[in-house]
Amino acid sequence: MISKIKDILRCYATGMGIKGISSAFEISRNTVRRYVHMFQDSGLSMEQLMSMSEHHLQEMFGSNERERKPSRRETELEALLPDYAARLKRKGVTVKSLYEEYEREHPDGYRHASFGKYLRQYMLGTRVVGHVEHYAGDQMYIDFAGDKLEVVDAETGEVRGVEVFVSILPCSHYTYCEAVWSQQKGDLIKACENALHFYGGAPLAIVPDNLKSAVVRNNRNEPVINEEFAAFAEHYGCAVYPARVRHPKDKALVENAVKLMYRSVYADIEGLVFHDLDSLNAAIRNSLDVFNGRKMSNRKESRRELFEQVEKGYLRPLPERRHQMKQRLSATVMRNSYVTLFKHHYSVPKEYVGKRVDLVFDADTVEIFHGLKLVTAHQRNDTPYEYTQKEAHHLPGRHGSYEKDIEEIYGRAAQIDNILLLYLKEVASLKKYPPLAFRSCRGILSLEKKYGIERLVAACACATQSRRYGYNDILDILEKGDDADFMPSADTSPSNEASRTLPQHKNIRGRDYYTKPATSNKKSNRNGNKH
Repeated sequence: MISKIKDILRCYATGMGIKGISSAFEISRNTVRRYVHMFQDSGLSMEQLMSMSEHHLQEMFGSNERERKPSRRETELEALLPDYAARLKRKGVTVKSLYEEYEREHPDGYRHASFGKYLRQYMLGTRVVGHVEHYAGDQMYIDFAGDKLEVVDAETGEVRGVEVFVSILPCSHYTYCEAVWSQQKGDLIKACENALHFYGGAPLAIVPDNLKSAVVRNNRNEPVINEEFAAFAEHYGCAVYPARVRHPKDKALVENAVKLMYRSVYADIEGLVFHDLDSLNAAIRNSLDVFNGRKMSNRKESRRELFEQVEKGYLRPLPERRHQMKQRLSATVMRNSYVTLFKHHYSVPKEYVGKRVDLVFDADTVEIFHGLKLVTAHQRNDTPYEYTQKEAHHLPGRHGSYEKDIEEIYGRAAQIDNILLLYLKEVASLKKYPPLAFRSCRGILSLEKKYGIERLVAACACATQSRRYGYNDILDILEKGDDADFMPSADTSPSNEASRTLPQHKNIRGRDYYTKPATSNKKSNRNGNKH
């Protein structure tokens, strides 16, 4: 009896009320009140009282108590209670399973109700906890369930386990649940963000368990938060307030929410087969909607109603844009002036070949830094073994499709003359293979730099007439001067027939050379006699 009086006074010292103590220990309120008054009248502190011997305590509190010798059943059960209380902390152990074991070993022992009462009284005496007041819009507890769900590949039949994320607003007990592929920071941040959008607002603080994806190092003074998770929390204006290590009561509500998910969501989808994460989450949302709409124990409101009435208005508005999580990797620029991210290659200016750069990327963009300098940025592309290149980098080699490049050549030819355009199209048609057609057309167009536009167009007209199609054919015509008859300035009179057919070459003087003024001939005859 003295140990029970100690437990009663210890509960009173932690702030537990007379009514609560009476209900917990199943004794009358007057008896509890009498013990409390006797303690207050003694003038002793709780530490002094607990240090007193049982003999002194018996004199102080037991003078009016009727001596009662415990029964054999009570003595047997009290000896078993410490082991039962320790085992109850293990996963899957319940009061019901412990009682079934007790009943098998002690068939003449207590019934289930009395067994639960003695076990509850013992645990109240050994695990006294303080009351925590939860305020609207203050915190959001998050955790992962211990038991995974499964997704079955429709083609291979492979079974893949998925993690189950659970969050709760402790003031209203409004609960959110979602299946994700892993507990890594990317999936954790995405699930937390979905939870905030489910609630329609952000609390002041997010309270995670000590997950490495959220908390790098935890200590009692100032925990070190994962950079990406801290950036996510800052985007939504939340603080990250991790639960203390080895203090499960700090997040008892979310621990209890996980157990409730086992009894509701897990039970509802048991036996169903899901082939993708979306269909699994759709089933979870349907079950969660029913769970949040169900009346809470000992309350007249459901979790959703309590959230709407008490907490929703205290959550802060969400930003217009979702958080884009950025990741960072280091890479060396290869000799071809590319860096690789997830098997896709991105171009970098040539001056950074062989240098170490940092790739900062999210779901949409890839930014490449050398030190603190932003070198370039690309749109993210996860297609493996392909190349993303910027023309401004002027990298060696060919880039892009031949069809696109030959269309550009056609565009340049159309600006010069339709004769050239039609000839190039005919060349491309006969070559059939796009790379070969591109090289031939590009070579023909390049002859304009050496021979001029008029001669190139005339050579194409000449080649078309003789049905010769190709770079070497055009070059042969230009070198032999066969394009002269097709030049716009060609004279059609018979007297100029010979000059019209002469090949154009810098070493052929022509008749104009011999009709120069006489002064030129005198000047050129440097060894002539003086007159």
